[in-house]
Amino acid sequence: MNYEETMEYLAALARFGVKPGLERTSALLDFAGQPQRRMRCVHIAGTNGKGSAAVMIDAVLRATGYRTGLFTSPHLQRYTERIRVDGEEIPRAELAALITSLAPAVRRLAGDESTGSPTEFEVATAACFQWFASQGVEIAVVEVGLGGRYDSTNVITPEVSVITHVAMDHMDRLGNTLGEIALDKAGIIKPGVPVVVGPQHPEAMAVLEAAARCAGAPLIAVGRDVRFDVVSIDMKGTIVDMDLPWLGHIRARTGLIGAHQAANCATAAMALGVLDAMVSPDDLKRGLASAVNPGRFEIVRREPFPVILDGAHNPDGARALASAVERVLPGMGPRVLVAACSRDKHIDEMMQILAPCFDVVVATAAAHTRAGAADPEALAAAVRAVWASGSGPKREREREPEAYVAMPAREAIRMGLAIAGQKKAAAMVVAGSLYLVGEVRDIWTS
Repeated sequence: MNYEETMEYLAALARFGVKPGLERTSALLDFAGQPQRRMRCVHIAGTNGKGSAAVMIDAVLRATGYRTGLFTSPHLQRYTERIRVDGEEIPRAELAALITSLAPAVRRLAGDESTGSPTEFEVATAACFQWFASQGVEIAVVEVGLGGRYDSTNVITPEVSVITHVAMDHMDRLGNTLGEIALDKAGIIKPGVPVVVGPQHPEAMAVLEAAARCAGAPLIAVGRDVRFDVVSIDMKGTIVDMDLPWLGHIRARTGLIGAHQAANCATAAMALGVLDAMVSPDDLKRGLASAVNPGRFEIVRREPFPVILDGAHNPDGARALASAVERVLPGMGPRVLVAACSRDKHIDEMMQILAPCFDVVVATAAAHTRAGAADPEALAAAVRAVWASGSGPKREREREPEAYVAMPAREAIRMGLAIAGQKKAAAMVVAGSLYLVGEVRDIWTS
């Protein structure tokens, strides 16, 4: 298969969705010769923050001199973004060759009633480890796709497990309470393997601590066992003070913006200490400063007003975005939001959090989503309802807030830019869906 045929092949496998169980991934890796056993691994789960923690850990390891593999999902613009060695995406031809090599095993499993066909993500996971092994990766940083316990990445035995902030999302798959979701994430905890846990709600933390005790896994809680403080947050990034048991007091800057990124920074730093990767203070600082996570409060244009892309797609992510907006854009004039959501998300709750931060909202829909797009008219109505309830923009304003609907997404961007220019806006933010961010990001990055 060539690359285009490979994308069609994976899209066909995607119809199988997410299946519980690790037997299909294990069978694919058996077929490939168990490539995941030829490298050290860091395994990262969490509702929000796991991608940021992953890129931070990867960047610091590269700054230290390791050859790294990074597996993340979903991608924004290209499937090859998911699989990187030393920061470089897997070439299209190589990805196609790896997927083609796995096709016989996929066919065999599909014909076995006891397993059924592997899913798209299971095949991608196997291909990722094949690529890492072939490229001599020393340490692989592996982000969970969904949940933890039955995620296809859970076939590995890492040297350290990491669980970032647990929040309400994917309740149809993971559970209807914070405790149930935390229990699924806790499925990545392995017997005797240390687990670093980011700041958590008490309900989630109790579940994670109980799971670690049952597994005999030492648990290090960031915020309790590892102190950190936000020094400053601005449009250049976040400065954080950390007291690390393995390194002592250190002040570092990350280009990722927001108080939540300070927590991710401390979580990543502690995981690196547990990994015993011989990271120096300078390595840590250089790596954290160089870490990039596209689509997470990403400033893609600064003049004449900033354009910010943020993939916040659940209430917890919306709170982090709202906090960052208020922190770095206080009282600086009108703000414009271009928003889209998937229809399986908590639209009303997200808009209750975001709408008060903006003076103009342009509602739209992404062209392609896993669960289908929310109706932009319903999105705009939710925004208007928030404003009508008295939760208008949090600053003095000259006129009433405005909500519009525009389709397709690129037309919504055009409208948002025009309005922001006319109003001399402090910023335009594009948020609510990683699918939306991925669809329009090339306007500024191509």
